[in-house]
Amino acid sequence: MTATPVRPGATADPTPVATLLGDRAVLAQTLDRFAAAFTTLSSLLVAAPSADVLARVRDADLLREWPLPGHADCRRGVALLAESAAADEDETRIRRDYLRLFRGPGPMKAPPYESVHRSEDRLLFEAETMQVRAAYAEFGLVAPRLNSEPDDHLGLELSFVATLAVRGLDALELGDDRELAHLLRALVAFLDEHLLAWAPRCLTQAANGSTTFFYQGVAALGLGTLDLARVTFLP
Repeated sequence: MTATPVRPGATADPTPVATLLGDRAVLAQTLDRFAAAFTTLSSLLVAAPSADVLARVRDADLLREWPLPGHADCRRGVALLAESAAADEDETRIRRDYLRLFRGPGPMKAPPYESVHRSEDRLLFEAETMQVRAAYAEFGLVAPRLNSEPDDHLGLELSFVATLAVRGLDALELGDDRELAHLLRALVAFLDEHLLAWAPRCLTQAANGSTTFFYQGVAALGLGTLDLARVTFLP
């Protein structure tokens, strides 16, 4: 597909979306890799992993195939997950660490809700939660525990961005440029206005508060992935 010529006297669109659309092959690879990374991180942050999930995510061959290996934090995260396996950290120990970090009982070391980090009173179900709910609704999505657990949970926000990336791949395959641009605008806006505004702080708290190699590794992978997302989607 050839680029649309720029009219005489006009300037090319400098927005991040226009830049992303410049090379469709690169864009497909980018969306695929971020979809895989965000999906994996979401699954490990929405709930404590089962023994089966632990076995898969710490598999040596799978760790070597982490989709975004170039960032130092991602490399450190992969090494920490391998160390978790070598230390034989079991499901019970990792679940205990998950509860300390993200759920309670008691004060959470790394509250996984955007409104807690960004609202003036640091409470749940604040304006940020409603903004995130509206972003989901635009694409026909609803938080699985609507009104019981805030929509702005870190794992859910990561899953939403992964969904936009997957739908972007579908639009690319179908040649639906209008839908592709819409999805990319939404992905860039959500990263800028939500995830990147608070998630690195939450993941830093998790890294500092974790008692397991496993969640130190998940936090490092999250920090590296978000930093790469910032550079890739918001240049």
